[in-house]
Amino acid sequence: MTSSAVSCVTNILGIVIVLVIWQIFGAHLGETLLATPVQVAGAFVTMIRSMDFWAGIGGTLWQMLLGYVLAMLIGVPLGIAMGRVPAINAIVKPWASMCIVVSAAAIVPLFIILMGRGVVFSVAIVFVVTVWYVVISMTEAARNVSPKLLAAAQSFGTSDFQRFRYVILPALHPFVMIAARVGLVHALRAMVTAEMFISANYGGLLNDAGLDLSTAGLFALIIALMIISLSITGLMRLIADRSAPWYASKIASGR
Repeated sequence: MTSSAVSCVTNILGIVIVLVIWQIFGAHLGETLLATPVQVAGAFVTMIRSMDFWAGIGGTLWQMLLGYVLAMLIGVPLGIAMGRVPAINAIVKPWASMCIVVSAAAIVPLFIILMGRGVVFSVAIVFVVTVWYVVISMTEAARNVSPKLLAAAQSFGTSDFQRFRYVILPALHPFVMIAARVGLVHALRAMVTAEMFISANYGGLLNDAGLDLSTAGLFALIIALMIISLSITGLMRLIADRSAPWYASKIASGR
């Protein structure tokens, strides 16, 4: 049996063990405290047949994507600039270090006061939470571009722009994709957290499920959120693998 097959079997076995333990404890504690996997599966099927569920997902995703795209558009070039220009790094890094440790839940009340509860509020929360993860990731990547590559390009008489276009950007491609995947996870978390405060879209569904007498619906929503996150990041990984042949070898150890 190959190592990949062994790993797959081990993963499946681990899932089965957890589900069995969950079923035993859930049956003992009751649906109010801990719904069993069987009850959660039933709630999941009912949930995906509901239009409220799909409307909640749609409302969450499109607003999240606005903030996420904005964070990428600003975070990637800012991170590269910080990694290549010491003066910019000195100015921005203290703010990045402070802001990256602040959770979405801590700033939501302030943003509600400043912006209300509309689309601007949601986009702003996602942007502020996500952009610093992108910036930090790209700063480290830009700082660690191989000096040998730059020296080789310089020896051919290339200009600064040519070195940036043909050496630095291709070298950073794998790390842009990593920053995109990391930023997406944090964007989704920030969006759902913000919506729980204002009882809107998917966060509102989670908030309402938390007030229900059964935890089956709550677990079903959490599992659906995991599936959505894994599906999107998996798609981004596939796009990255297709867009640059060196991507997989660069980050194989980090998957």
